Amino acid sequence: MRYAAFVLLVTVAFLGFTGCKSSTGPDVDSFIGTWDATKAEFVSVANSSTKVDIVAQGWTLTLVFNASTFTMTIQEPGEAAWVGGGTWTSSIDTMTLTWSSGTSGESQFDFTLDGDNLTLEGGHMPFEFTPGNLEEAILNLILVK
Repeated sequence: MRYAAFVLLVTVAFLGFTGCKSSTGPDVDSFIGTWDATKAEFVSVANSSTKVDIVAQGWTLTLVFNASTFTMTIQEPGEAAWVGGGTWTSSIDTMTLTWSSGTSGESQFDFTLDGDNLTLEGGHMPFEFTPGNLEEAILNLILVK
């Protein structure tokens, strides 16, 4: 019994010194708005040396968050825009996009939010590294509001 009390006391002291992080993450209002990508890198799951930053190639990627929904628009110069969307949720450092249009399934990202700068890393999403051939890719984004 003394051991359990000691462990509890040490745990409480440790948490008091290190601080506790909220389990809910940033407020939803921090995300709401239009975010423009300054980097949108797709990395092939099959071959991680195959990657492309579409923003560096002149494309645009815009992500718009509302209270519970999102819309992603990807525009390649001279081509019709690709638009997809669905619902989103976030926790301390993870954001999940659940697609209802444009693609299917979920894309789960690790994120950091610093004011008007949002970094999303590690979300799975299909991409055509070779025209006409969709491949599973990891999407890494740097966005500004």
